[in-house]
Amino acid sequence: MTMPLKAPMNTRLLVYIVLQALCLMYFLLSAGTFNSLGMVIPSMVQEFGMSWAQAGFGFTLLGTACGIISLAPAWTIRKLGVGRTLLTGTVILFAGFGLLYASTGVMTYYLGTTLLGVGYCFCGTVPAVHVLSSTFRRRSTVLGLYFTIGNLGAVAGPMMYYGLQSGGMGWRSYWLLFAVAAVVIGGFSTIAASRLRLPGPEQHTQAVDGPAAWTVRAALGTVQFWVIVFAYTACLAINTTTHSFAYQHLLEHGIGEGRASQMISLSALVCAIGSALAGVAGEKTSPRALTMFSLGCLGFSAALLAVADGPLVLILWMIAFGGGLGFSYVSTVMLLQEYFGQKASLELYSIMMAVSTSAALGPALGGAIKDQTGSFSGVFFGLAALSAVLFCVVAVLRKPAAKARFQGTLVAES
Repeated sequence: MTMPLKAPMNTRLLVYIVLQALCLMYFLLSAGTFNSLGMVIPSMVQEFGMSWAQAGFGFTLLGTACGIISLAPAWTIRKLGVGRTLLTGTVILFAGFGLLYASTGVMTYYLGTTLLGVGYCFCGTVPAVHVLSSTFRRRSTVLGLYFTIGNLGAVAGPMMYYGLQSGGMGWRSYWLLFAVAAVVIGGFSTIAASRLRLPGPEQHTQAVDGPAAWTVRAALGTVQFWVIVFAYTACLAINTTTHSFAYQHLLEHGIGEGRASQMISLSALVCAIGSALAGVAGEKTSPRALTMFSLGCLGFSAALLAVADGPLVLILWMIAFGGGLGFSYVSTVMLLQEYFGQKASLELYSIMMAVSTSAALGPALGGAIKDQTGSFSGVFFGLAALSAVLFCVVAVLRKPAAKARFQGTLVAES
């Protein structure tokens, strides 16, 4: 276990409690949002008489809200603190899960998924990455641990829903369970984080980045920042689109409900293992190489899912998708911090989350393609091609020159 930055014993204990709370919150978010909504959608489609384009648009709203609002928690963390930011997210998550539980049609489904996206933003990776990067020396290792534990929620969510269905309980019970869990885990996270005091941007500048730290303005003016953002967006697009339609797509290729649920959950387990391996590898391996590995695996997985032909292809898909996704969480964060430092990392990470909103077009496009062609395969092949292009771009990417950093700093200070 990596140790936090030098601090008194009671402070170190608090840091570990906050780590536990943030991991539990991410477990909840992984289980109840992107990774299991695709499992619940077929039942909601049947009950509400929705088209698949409408169903996919709900997933799009979830991703869009999560991205567009990403700058808000960066502001609230700086102004109000992490604890109040998590409290805000907890209230919104409760409202989102509650609306899905009581949903009566398309509009309440849309509003519920939108609120889940906003709540995810306030309680998810934006505050967690900031807190953990600010309090631990071995950032790659602790981020790997965070994403590993959180991604186990992606294993639990689909299997929980399948278990409830097998026990005769409907989809409404599933959302009610998460509404209650959001209050319990969100309350714990809020209380724990409220007691933690984080170093400010100036302390990061002197302790980590040096006197010529990157500013937000300077970083935004580099090609490297936008390549990292688009690489993350491609990974997120494959993630959200796969979780939107993989279950239904597998059913249409002759895979039984139980087997499809197991394959999706096992891919999430591989994802959790991948995050752990990425955290360890990140201490010794270039984040750029890890990002290339993520893009390659996810692109390969999209092509395999488009075919979905035979048990060997499905096993390869499960490993490639889970491994690529697990590495992507850690690799893109570490690449961003390696290139631009810690001073502006909260704002830059939030901007990356906001821009990655465009990944939410994947589910909407996939639903439309399904309605027009009767298959999801076309959108998966398209995502594989996008991943291949970005793989080549990242392969030639180099760390931005110090000259650009100095110029950006002078501009910001003038």
